[in-house]
Order: sequence, then C-alpha cells, then structure tokens
Amino acid sequence: MMKRSEEHVEGGGRIRNIILGLNDGLISTFTLLIGVAAATLLSTGDNTIVLLTGFAAMVSGACSMGLGEYISSKSEYNYIKNEMKKERAEIELFPEEEKEEVREIFEKMGFTGEGLNTCVNTITADKEVWYNFLIKNELGIEEPEKPTIGAILTFIAFSFGAFIPLFPYLLNLGIYSMIISSVMSFGMLFIVGALKTSITGEKRLKGAIEMLIIGCIAFVVSFSIGLLLDSLLVV
Repeated sequence: MMKRSEEHVEGGGRIRNIILGLNDGLISTFTLLIGVAAATLLSTGDNTIVLLTGFAAMVSGACSMGLGEYISSKSEYNYIKNEMKKERAEIELFPEEEKEEVREIFEKMGFTGEGLNTCVNTITADKEVWYNFLIKNELGIEEPEKPTIGAILTFIAFSFGAFIPLFPYLLNLGIYSMIISSVMSFGMLFIVGALKTSITGEKRLKGAIEMLIIGCIAFVVSFSIGLLLDSLLVV
C-alpha cells in the first residue's frame, strides 16, 4: 500500500521574503529602466543616465525593502513574544483556568466523557506541552522567525532581482542592451511567477503567465511614457 505524501511548504516566511523581494526588485527596476532608456538611450545612444538610475534604484530599493521588512517583522515578533510570555505566566498563576481552556478546546473538537478527561490530563501533565498546546490552539501562533533574517533575505533578493535588468546596460550595446534587458527580465518574470505559486497554491503555468502579462503592461506603459518625455525634451 502506497503512503500518501503531504506537500507543505516549510519556512514559508523566508520563501515569501525571497520571492517577493526578487519580484519587486525585478519589475520595479525593469520598468524604470525601460522608461529611462526610451527617454534617453534611443535618441542619444548614451546609457550613462540609465546606469546611474539603475544603480540608484537598486540600492535605494533594496535598503527600503529590507528596512521595511525588518520594521514590520520586528513589530510582529515583539507582539508574538509578548503573547507567549503572558500565556506562560498564566499557566503558572492560574492553572485551573488554563486547564479549563484546554478542556474547552477539546470539547470543540468533539471529545466527551472519559476520553475528554484523558486528553486534558495528558496535556496538562507537562507544562511545556501544555504551553505549546495553548499558544497554537488558543492563540493560533508559533515561535516567530527573527526579523533580521527576513530583512537580509529581502535585501539580497531585491538586489539580485534589480541587477538582472540592469546588467545588459553595463555591456554598453546601445539599443541592444535594452532588448537583452527586456528578454532577460521577461524570462525571469516567467520564472518568478512560477515560483510564487509555492506560497499561493496556484498552478505554476497560470502564475507564470500572469507575471508575464503584468510585465508586458508595465513595459508598454513605461516605454510609452519614456517616448513621450523624450519628445517633450526635444521640443
């Protein structure tokens, strides 16, 4: 008899940091550079402004995303830690009330009679088991991940994502740099869209195509605005 394998994503928070950081760095830098390239590179052949804009966007964006992730995660981390501390203190100070909470949880699960008493007594016999049971089943929380890890992962992922559309402009190939950057970015958007399904539960092809559509819309809008600015600057 074949054993059923259950597929669950472990380390979901870190995977989320990597994928969202990569996605934001890629699409924001790609669309920005397309707009700047359309406004400057196409008419002058000089990619200096594109490069300066790209590096500025990569550094500032990565710092902003990393610090933002740290601040939001730190607040959540402190909140969860405080709730866990309170729950541990309540078990020490009000054991009967906390034991009754365990009983109520099992009653909601459908336990009655001797089976109910056995479950309650088993859980409350060990304070560590008792504590872990209540924070998961009463509070719905688990040990939080350190905020610094998420911030660092977001920073690195954003930087990597931003560097993908920027790299071809370092080759100084004129309009070909813009074409290569676009091809690389669309390819990476397809991959990121497929990877995002690991945390969203969608079908991979659907997620990949959705990201391509978003990228195409952003490309057309940014490129059009760049051409418009170019014509205005010429006038």
